[in-house]
Amino acid sequence: MRARVTTTALVLAAGAALLATTATTQASARPAGKTESPAGWCQRQGGTPAAYRAYYDNQATLTPLGTVRELCHFRAADGSQIVIPADTLAADAPTLASLAYIRKPALPPVHGGANPAAVYCASLGGTSQFGQHKYEVGGWIREGDDVNRGNLHSMCMFADGSAIDEWGLTYHTGGVIRGADLENKFFAYVPPAAGQKAWNQV
Repeated sequence: MRARVTTTALVLAAGAALLATTATTQASARPAGKTESPAGWCQRQGGTPAAYRAYYDNQATLTPLGTVRELCHFRAADGSQIVIPADTLAADAPTLASLAYIRKPALPPVHGGANPAAVYCASLGGTSQFGQHKYEVGGWIREGDDVNRGNLHSMCMFADGSAIDEWGLTYHTGGVIRGADLENKFFAYVPPAAGQKAWNQV
């Protein structure tokens, strides 16, 4: 009986040690501790946080919606850009948006002149559509900017509430960086897909 108890205690102790080692390894793989707000984290990564309002576009007018969200905007020297909600970038655990960006699932075939970014977003389980029909679209415009289609940012929204610029996501999967490379800007450690190297192991 005593031997059995001793063996059980050893197994439990080994399990606790393994969990502690795993937690330490994961913690060391993450960026430095985050003490600021999502907007502060955005700025520390070189982005510009601002409030953006959702707009519905029926191809006739842009209708402002009731949703305002703080997005983090990155612009590169070549003029390309990417936006991501500040709370998605600063989340303390992986999100569906960050997993899609890091793991880069394969791009699906696109037919009939469809929007490749919208098709890719939908293939990942997200959506950038504002209605049931392909012409019922929309996006996000920074508060204070002119309300026109040139200022619309299309985001791929996921079921966990996370989101990411749908074109930035699509281009990144194809090997092109728009705005900024977000791979080492997420606060959370985002595990890569099997066979991939983590951003901090490259």
